[in-house]
Amino acid sequence: MKTSVNYIIVGQGLAGTILAQTLIKSGKSIIIINDCKSSSASMVAAGLYNPVVFKRLVKSWKADELISFMDKFYVDSETLLGEHFYFKKQIVKLFSEEQEKVLWLKKSKEDVGRYLSKTIQNNFLKDLIHYNSAGESSEVIDAGNLNTSLFLNSFENYFKINKQHIDEIFEYDKLTFTDHSVNYKNINADKLIFCEGYKTIHNPYFNWLPFKLTKGELLTIKIPMPLEDELSFADKVINKGVFVLPLGNNFFKVGATYEWTDLSENTTAAGKNFLIEKLDKIFKVPYEIVIQQAGIRPTVLDRRPLIGMHKHFPSLGIFNGMGTKGVMLAPFFANQFADFLENKTVLDKEVDIARFSNN
Repeated sequence: MKTSVNYIIVGQGLAGTILAQTLIKSGKSIIIINDCKSSSASMVAAGLYNPVVFKRLVKSWKADELISFMDKFYVDSETLLGEHFYFKKQIVKLFSEEQEKVLWLKKSKEDVGRYLSKTIQNNFLKDLIHYNSAGESSEVIDAGNLNTSLFLNSFENYFKINKQHIDEIFEYDKLTFTDHSVNYKNINADKLIFCEGYKTIHNPYFNWLPFKLTKGELLTIKIPMPLEDELSFADKVINKGVFVLPLGNNFFKVGATYEWTDLSENTTAAGKNFLIEKLDKIFKVPYEIVIQQAGIRPTVLDRRPLIGMHKHFPSLGIFNGMGTKGVMLAPFFANQFADFLENKTVLDKEVDIARFSNN
């Protein structure tokens, strides 16, 4: 029996899920095709969002627009699904040297200062953490994390209940075209949007896009600590070479590595040792490694998302390349893409795949 929808979405990682929900909210019918057994970087990720680039202490690209938009999207999603997966936290930046503090205080008076605390702390969790002699730190405000696995699993259940989800591997050779639509097996759609993450490198329609994939490895650790310290840590994320994100019950997620050569989904001893070395510079107390995970990020050569329609197949589109900032980027650009698809508005030139149209 033939089914007709407005959109087929291939992939239910962070990008595909957020685009699907955005289109549903605008009154469009969708079907998601996703192999639930397939791994996804979104499921592994810590889901951190940070409006500040620590290396130069400047605002992350479009931070002001992205954060105000994503706040509403994720809170609305929590209400819809009856789950809590979006958390506001402060990122504690541990200063290694006096110059870091001086730069922080200088930058706090500039435009990025809206996200930087003006207060210098002394000896936060001093019984747990190694400090320099001054024991100083400060905080990024308006930061936090999305529990990506809970977010994705909750939406998967929601899509299945509403008969909007097919659990299977997408077969490119089953895709055909008419003048104004696409057909996939028994489904006819106005448009099909690929949201496959790094697996787009195997997509015959979009494999020409300039991905520069990165592998990231993370650890989940357990640190027994007094209840008072655990409560003090609960709404914080520590940053010093790596991030340490509290998960509750003395469990923490630690990451991440950046690897451009080994793009397998396997964890490595090198990745584990790198994270241990960083952890040992942060914590003066013992910790237990519970699990090690790895995922491939769909990062792009120019560090901007890949959004738009195929130049030869106008019913085929892509929504991808969110990289390490997908939690922040996806809600804003899903809304922009939906507006482009339905109302013929213009995509931001920095994300439009037309920037690579000569390839």
